[in-house]
Amino acid sequence: MKPQSLLSFEAYRASAYFTALDGLRALSILLVLLHHGPRVGVGCRVLAENGCYGVSGFFVISGFLICTLLLREQREQGRINLGRFYARRALRLLPLYYAVLAVQALLVLGLRQYSPENQALFVEKLPSYLFYFSNWLSTASQGPFFCAWSLAVEEQFYLGFGFLLVFAPRHWLPGLIGTALLLKFAVYQWLGSVDVDSTLWRIAFSYQEAILWGVLLAFALDRRAIYERLAAVLGMPWLVPCIGLLATAWLATHEMMSASTWDAELTYLLMTLVVAGVVMRSSVSVLCHPWLVHIGRISYGIYLLHMLVGSTVRKLPLDGLPILYYLLSTLGVIGLASVVYRIFELPIISYYKTRLGPQRSQADAFARSATHAAVAAPRESGGG
Repeated sequence: MKPQSLLSFEAYRASAYFTALDGLRALSILLVLLHHGPRVGVGCRVLAENGCYGVSGFFVISGFLICTLLLREQREQGRINLGRFYARRALRLLPLYYAVLAVQALLVLGLRQYSPENQALFVEKLPSYLFYFSNWLSTASQGPFFCAWSLAVEEQFYLGFGFLLVFAPRHWLPGLIGTALLLKFAVYQWLGSVDVDSTLWRIAFSYQEAILWGVLLAFALDRRAIYERLAAVLGMPWLVPCIGLLATAWLATHEMMSASTWDAELTYLLMTLVVAGVVMRSSVSVLCHPWLVHIGRISYGIYLLHMLVGSTVRKLPLDGLPILYYLLSTLGVIGLASVVYRIFELPIISYYKTRLGPQRSQADAFARSATHAAVAAPRESGGG
């Protein structure tokens, strides 16, 4: 990754779209696809296992973009139109989500494409899929359409954080968010996974630390003094590529203990620093490659569709050829998601940006970045 010209604080605030973040989304979704495919070789085993942490990259980006969007809207318009914000999120995310859920229901209940156990599990979890709370269930990462758990996390973040930003005292929020981050880390570090057998703990700690890291980054970069201090460090041309390589090496060699232990928190920190270094620059050539940008833009569709495509490819006689399976399923879902984006998602995006964007504000253009931030990845695969 070759970082280019560093932005001044004024130029950063005027930036309407961070193209390089699409490149980061592309790398994250490719990790997710690696995680959900058959293991492609001994050398990739740890990286494939840690591919589930592609979720963290998406969560960091999501927290950063949504918080920055709302901070800019409030500064430029004098207020946050919460109704318009929720309407934009709903129009961006819900139509494709429910369309894919309907296809999944047809495959499970109509065509009986899954085992009886998975059919029963799908029916049991269907209300949680419909109303975005599957992340509160002990079976969150199991069964058909298990990917909904991470999208539930995103929707709950949009609802809760938007409300907090409008109604809570602004100067309290960074401290409140930092406290929530430290509290979850402390509980899981000292007491272990308290949510395994407790619905109450699962609900209480259903927020994801990676999102909070992204939100804190947005607050930090919104202040000139902090921005300029970070720019003085991250502006060194070699540092951000080194952090990116360190994060990659860490994921490729270290077997994570859990998503809330010190090693995962270190991963989130490294990802947050990479996001910071990227958005402080006018361009990052490698991450702005047209193919990566395209994959990043359609990453929401890739995430929702990849298990359906993977299930189809698994029926091919590819035993002993996991690399071929990965290539076919990856190319297949990119192709399908590209078509879906063009004919289904893009018209909806154009509509809500025209009708629901903040008026005469850079926040409307900036929303282009936020539209792609809602992709996440489950920690483990479900059965079919």
